[in-house]
Amino acid sequence: MSKKERKPFRYWRTLVPASFFLAVVAVTARLTYPLPADAPALLWLSRTDPLLLLSGLRWSPGGTALWAWLPAVLILVSLLLGRVFCGWLCPVGGMLAILDSLRLGFGRRLLAKRPGIEDRLRGLRYLWLGILLLLILIGTNLPLLLTPYTLLSSGVALVFAGYVPWLLLTVVVLGVLLYPRFWCVYLCPTGITWSLISHNRRWRFSVDQSCSRCGRCSVNCPTHAIRADQGAVGDDCILCGRCWESCPRGSVTWERSERNNRAAVIPARRVLLKAGVVAAGAAAFWSLLQFFPSRLPLRPPGARAEEGFTSLCSRCGRCIKVCPSQGLQPMPLASGLDNFETPQLVPRRGRCELCMLCQEVCPTGALLPTPIEKVRIGTAILERERCLVWNQGISCLLCLEQCPQFAVSFDQMERPWVDEKACVGCGACENGCPVEDSAIRVFRLDA
Repeated sequence: MSKKERKPFRYWRTLVPASFFLAVVAVTARLTYPLPADAPALLWLSRTDPLLLLSGLRWSPGGTALWAWLPAVLILVSLLLGRVFCGWLCPVGGMLAILDSLRLGFGRRLLAKRPGIEDRLRGLRYLWLGILLLLILIGTNLPLLLTPYTLLSSGVALVFAGYVPWLLLTVVVLGVLLYPRFWCVYLCPTGITWSLISHNRRWRFSVDQSCSRCGRCSVNCPTHAIRADQGAVGDDCILCGRCWESCPRGSVTWERSERNNRAAVIPARRVLLKAGVVAAGAAAFWSLLQFFPSRLPLRPPGARAEEGFTSLCSRCGRCIKVCPSQGLQPMPLASGLDNFETPQLVPRRGRCELCMLCQEVCPTGALLPTPIEKVRIGTAILERERCLVWNQGISCLLCLEQCPQFAVSFDQMERPWVDEKACVGCGACENGCPVEDSAIRVFRLDA
């Protein structure tokens, strides 16, 4: 095939993943009331990630999720062809493909000249993946924050909430300082998982004996999956076709492979050593997760019990983005690693409108469909010594007027009191209270 015939392929390999990137950004940005008709598409795209399926299997003892066929199909495709997801369907990959098309990635040639550095990193990344997978199996979805669809939607939600998308910026900075796909190869748990699955793929790009070791393929490869000194294409190939396109002698071909040409026997001692490192790393992370705040945060309506919620929440930020009052906010790192970037209701920022849209956009089941009459976010507690009516005799009806559930009533002396059975903890009373720091506040009583 001539260079002219290969040229259209050059545009498609950037256009297709870039389209997924722009689509995810656009849909996430429009997660507002009323929910757009294409909002479910974001859920289905997120479900292509096998790590989301792994998390779902951990929390679905009664059966497999109905959407499990979607990642299963992609796993089968990857067993046959390789990292199709990373090269063509990943939205973060699409963002990095745009960076690559702009020729950003100042350290690309530096790392290409020092292959020993990347060889060591490639060995360490599977330890990193093992730690993250073990954390998911133990009981936390915090590693899902590093997966493509969660990472991107979380970044967009943070921007709209007025926060800095620090993790997404880290991906971009690494791409600029080193090379655009550095994150995909060494840090993204989904990308490393696809590399592992693709290890014995049936079809792959291969280098024949006519190769002159000119190095053009390795310089152009966005993941450094092909090495001119080895004459082989590794597991990080994302099927972009740049090696095939840039080879002046046509030495790179797409062919069926009977066995992995890079297979190696790993000594049992090394396996045990790596397993020990993974276990120790996961145990260290797990100990950091065991932080319990003095006051339980207010969660969105329909949230599971606290332990189940923090274990299932992927920190995707979609509930924060869709909240019409902007009362849902990401929790800071100071609240503990287990709570970090999980959503909490801050009534002084905005009350819960009980629209239940957060339940519709949640991809992990951390928020369960719950009718309003069964919602219990918390209970409003009135501090009489701070209340204008009780303490100063000033007439004030705001908590009564704001409550949508008629849980606030007045006694014969026109002093407010809260009917705890009727209160759902929406925070409308706390939001409307004119007293600084509010004289009526919502608390979780299920500690």
